[in-house]
Amino acid sequence: MALPKKGLRKITVDNFRYAWSATGNDGDINVSVAPLDNVGQLLSTAFGYHSSVVAPLVREDGLVIGYSLKQQLTITPYIIRQVIQYALGLGWNPKEKGAQFNVPGIEEKIDLRLPGENR
Repeated sequence: MALPKKGLRKITVDNFRYAWSATGNDGDINVSVAPLDNVGQLLSTAFGYHSSVVAPLVREDGLVIGYSLKQQLTITPYIIRQVIQYALGLGWNPKEKGAQFNVPGIEEKIDLRLPGENR
């Protein structure tokens, strides 16, 4: 399965080249990874935004109606490398065609390097 070309990034892991993209939506950041030559299985996973409150949104009468949030998670090549290595360990084979390979619960399995965390 091919990835859309807009926003596509490249990474090499263990001498194999991949293309990846991260797209945000209302609930998650969706990540897709595929072999750069687009002949193998697509890897798919998702991350939460890990947002923190910046300020409350207050009406003129003082009622809090929501919050202004700051996204804490940025999908970096460091994270993508871990996603690829973890998925390979689960049996993802990027060199063979096949159904999309989904990896749920990835956030607990890799180092996200969130701001404020001691490592």
